[in-house]
Amino acid sequence: MFGLFGKKYENPALIAEMGTRQERWFVFLDKLEARMQEMTTAAVPELQKVFREDPDPYKRAHHNMVQGLIGQVNQMRNKANDVKDDNIISFVYQAESMIPSITTAAGHAYHMKLHTFRMACLNRHFIFEEKINEAITLLQNAAGEQDLEGVYQQELVAFEKIRDKFSCKQCGGNITIPKMFFIDTYITCPFCQSQNTFSPSTGARMVLHQARSLAEQRTAHLLRNYEATTPKDPALYRHYLRAMFDEWNKIVPDMAGENEKFYERLLSDYSINHH
Repeated sequence: MFGLFGKKYENPALIAEMGTRQERWFVFLDKLEARMQEMTTAAVPELQKVFREDPDPYKRAHHNMVQGLIGQVNQMRNKANDVKDDNIISFVYQAESMIPSITTAAGHAYHMKLHTFRMACLNRHFIFEEKINEAITLLQNAAGEQDLEGVYQQELVAFEKIRDKFSCKQCGGNITIPKMFFIDTYITCPFCQSQNTFSPSTGARMVLHQARSLAEQRTAHLLRNYEATTPKDPALYRHYLRAMFDEWNKIVPDMAGENEKFYERLLSDYSINHH
């Protein structure tokens, strides 16, 4: 590359090199996008199949598959960033340091050509980044949004059917479970005062695991209201955050203490970042 910047600045080799590099860069990104498109197109039906057939309520096989595919997409992103830095940005900096001052006629012409080259390459990379983000979103949403509200209501109905059907292991007296629990909990027998361990169902445990996501689904319209404002209205975000945590606490009231600490941290972080 150094040979491009000799004493004679009217060097057509520099112009040719910019054209060659831009063309190679565009072709390189075209190929990456084609590979990414091929991968995601093949992956989506497989992800949906794994999600449907995975008996694990936590869908860990599906989750691991999604993360692996997103890792492959991010490898393409990293590869593009490396090529951009090595073959576009470094070239521009090298050229800018060796061509004449922008105040001269020849220097101005070359700087303008470099600027045009740089913006064309960066704009093409911006399009590539948008496609990367679209691919990741597609993979994350391949199984579709779960009906968490329906699952939660089913668990409430199931709990009502079993809450009065427990007996004390010590005296045999009937025990009524006072509320839905999401982790193993000691229940005191009202007759002999002995401690009995109540173990919630897998579905009830999943309510705890999915409680925040359900709360976010319930308040998604408030988040959309905030995101639609330009500039962003902090009052709308605070309204959304408070409503989301209120719903979260309604779903799993036993976690309200910890949740409130988390709420204060998120609110503080938002205030610092948007001051």
